[in-house]
Amino acid sequence: MATWRDELIEAVKSKAEREAEELARHKKRVAEALAAAESAVSLGAESLKFAHERLREKGQPIVLTQEQDKHRLALGDFSLSLELLRESAIVRVTFGDGKPREFDFAKDRHIAPADVEEYIGRRALELVRAAQKASPW
Repeated sequence: MATWRDELIEAVKSKAEREAEELARHKKRVAEALAAAESAVSLGAESLKFAHERLREKGQPIVLTQEQDKHRLALGDFSLSLELLRESAIVRVTFGDGKPREFDFAKDRHIAPADVEEYIGRRALELVRAAQKASPW
């Protein structure tokens, strides 16, 4: 329990001091959340590789590009991308030209890397179904 002295110290802080403390807390949350976000990207990249291998076995013109913190699977006009924004511990998944889905590991501590893997796997399935509907093989 805070004493009156602690409360007084807190009450007299300037706006700049409060903002600096909040920024420091946010940086600490991001640093802690980055490990989970990196794990999510790793699992998501494995999902994209799995989809790439299955489609390549069927002779489809599938392209998988991988860079540091960014992965993209493309099949014809359809694409699925995954990226890690390290400065904020956000994993961004973009399906086609749609609005990206963001998983904010610093803000939402209940998100698990397996949740991101499942989401990417489902979007990969949608990609395959849409591509096959557009041009059956």
